[in-house]
Amino acid sequence: MQPLRDEDPRTLGEITLLGRLGKGGMGVVYLGLAPDGDHAAVKTMLGEYAAQSDMRERFQREATALGLVQGPGTAAFMGASQPDADRPWLAMEYITGLDLAEYVKRDGALEEAVGTGLLLLLTDALASVHRAGLLHRDLKPANVMLGPTGPKVVDFGLAAIGRAGGDLTAVGSHMGTALFMAPEQFGAADQVTRAADVYALGAVSSFALTGRYPYYGPTDYAVQQRILDPRTAPDLEGVPETLLPLLRSLLSAEPDERPPLTEVRALLLERLSALDLTPGSARELVAGSTHVPGTEVPDTVPATPRVRVRTTRAAPTRHETAPQKAALAAERLRKAYARPAVAA
Repeated sequence: MQPLRDEDPRTLGEITLLGRLGKGGMGVVYLGLAPDGDHAAVKTMLGEYAAQSDMRERFQREATALGLVQGPGTAAFMGASQPDADRPWLAMEYITGLDLAEYVKRDGALEEAVGTGLLLLLTDALASVHRAGLLHRDLKPANVMLGPTGPKVVDFGLAAIGRAGGDLTAVGSHMGTALFMAPEQFGAADQVTRAADVYALGAVSSFALTGRYPYYGPTDYAVQQRILDPRTAPDLEGVPETLLPLLRSLLSAEPDERPPLTEVRALLLERLSALDLTPGSARELVAGSTHVPGTEVPDTVPATPRVRVRTTRAAPTRHETAPQKAALAAERLRKAYARPAVAA
């Protein structure tokens, strides 16, 4: 963590900023402290991007989606600026550790038991996204944080309403990261459904288990051509034999041939049982094997009294059913974005 600079804000909303975690192409990420004493990763936008309505809408889209998804497999939403704020920001729980891309680059591919457990936990995380009425559309190793309690999916900047024809993206825009995109994502956006997230789950799992991408090329266009070529099979060399049929089905070229997440979960539970693992022990195994210490908040961060004030948005009322929650999620996104989001 780097110290705050003179031009950095000291507070955003009710969150006190403690230092800089990093800077990307679009803005700065800060370490913050919420009023309840929890640490937060606070993303902001640089001024030149905040002035662009399409980038501002994409940023607000992520805040809206993050606030709608709840579960142990996704980063918890902690607050966000108003849509018209001069300095847009959003805060999520601060997760220590490496992301999956960094971990595999440093330590290599996961062994079968850990990889199977990771696949189950990511399946559950995606299921929570879909239950909220959303698609993630950008599941990739860099968006999987390997925290001390297990993996958590982050970055909902490309989240969309979870049904074909309900997307807010302009037709023809390519949304996602080519190495992990389903074939249909290279076409019309209104053809993208939950099956695209299932495909990405297979691509991420293949990477985790082999250290390689199922399709690779020197450019995004070359990757796209290989994914779209029905004669080119995904590279699954090194995937454990027990998981090969499942990964092949996840990476099917046709969306209708990919299994639903409920079926994926059932198959993984069966495989974990053969490895003498329960979902709980699998989570412990994955967390213990992949969490890298040394990224915790430094001891030099000043202590702040813990005052129990929540910055999260109100949860849906108890009497709402799951379909009603999904419909509410979709409606909130429709109201949040009147124009198409920018393509990645």
